[in-house]
Amino acid sequence: MSLVNEKPAKTIDVKGQVCPYPLIETRNALKALKRNEILEVVTDSEPSVVETIPMLCEKKKYPCEHVEETGFWRVYIKKTDD
Repeated sequence: MSLVNEKPAKTIDVKGQVCPYPLIETRNALKALKRNEILEVVTDSEPSVVETIPMLCEKKKYPCEHVEETGFWRVYIKKTDD
């Protein structure tokens, strides 16, 4: 099942913030989630979507998907550890 179709436990809006702030906010929000919960990150920072957030997810082995909308992206991350 796609992460996009799952209901997020938390949504953070980091539009208007530039690196590294979207990554910092994402990392902090993930810390507060329980195992298997979904975080939705709303951002207009393309480097965050294509580089920094996916690199964090790869390092942590968290599934990550994004959807592009008009002028911003929604990034969905599943926390798979405690």
